[in-house]
Amino acid sequence: MNGDGEDRADDGEDREGGFVFGPERKPASESRAERSRDSDDAERRITVDLPDDDSGSASGPPERDPGVDPTGTGPDPGPNAVRNWTVLLIALALSSFATGAFAYGTQDDLAPVVGVVSLGVVFAALVPIALYGDRRLVEALAAAWAEHRRYTWFAAGLFGVGIVFGVLLMLAGINLLELIAELLEEELFPELEDEEFELTATFFIVNNTQPFVLSIAGALSLGLLTAFIMMFNGIVVGNVTAAIGGVVGIDYIVVGLAPHGVFELAALFIASGVGFRLLYRFGERVLGRRDAFLTKPYVLRTVAFVVFAWLLLVLAAFVEAYVTPELLELLFADRLEGLEEVDGPVTEP
Repeated sequence: MNGDGEDRADDGEDREGGFVFGPERKPASESRAERSRDSDDAERRITVDLPDDDSGSASGPPERDPGVDPTGTGPDPGPNAVRNWTVLLIALALSSFATGAFAYGTQDDLAPVVGVVSLGVVFAALVPIALYGDRRLVEALAAAWAEHRRYTWFAAGLFGVGIVFGVLLMLAGINLLELIAELLEEELFPELEDEEFELTATFFIVNNTQPFVLSIAGALSLGLLTAFIMMFNGIVVGNVTAAIGGVVGIDYIVVGLAPHGVFELAALFIASGVGFRLLYRFGERVLGRRDAFLTKPYVLRTVAFVVFAWLLLVLAAFVEAYVTPELLELLFADRLEGLEEVDGPVTEP
């Protein structure tokens, strides 16, 4: 009892007499000053500037990538991002279902119908999730688009420049398809000469997935391969358009390219944009403007973005295989019959 009383008395003496517990008992005024200095030192010691998702470096806002959100969730996609992406998903679902209905009315095989309708179900399933469920997937897609938008438009610009060069080459009398076939000493697509061969969605998916993947992997070539793919595809499109446009008409070219091209080109532009963005991030890391080349949030949202783009490529394949040929035959049957009598069969651009 006495010991407890003395302890309590000591406590009271410490509080009233200006002493504090510690390695040594010192006057409170000196102890407070030292504690203040120790606290400042501790803050300097334990405060660490941990890099968030894409926070760049600590060099300050002037050196920081404008597409950076220091919270680690990616660039701010804007207040209407979820609504815009929801509308886009609805449009893609309707396009898939419409393609399925078109294929059902023109094809004997139900396999393509099931395939494209299943794709539409995937797009449609994301709509209620975006509206009423977990919005993280849609928000990740929106953030990925905000981050890759500039690079995607850059890829589209390269494609446009390629189209101009392709047209100029044709005006100069250079038909690239014939030239390449002569260099290879064989037809570019010998399988098309087989009368039993059918242009299926699987054929287009396999063929278009190759440049899709290479456009992303082109970052390993410092972007040269990615730029080449965009330029080359643009040159071919421009050259072929100029070659047959005067024969079949510009309206034939539009119908032959637009229905599937709007999905296919968007997918390829996105893939190239991802490749260019990876290269840019790597350059930032080398220059010390970014603490990490890849971060988990960036990888996750970019993978989701790439998968979304590949689904666009799949939709384009179904449209190109089962919608575009039927539209050409429906709208230009008389014109094509007249051309076949003079020059032989005319194929889809």
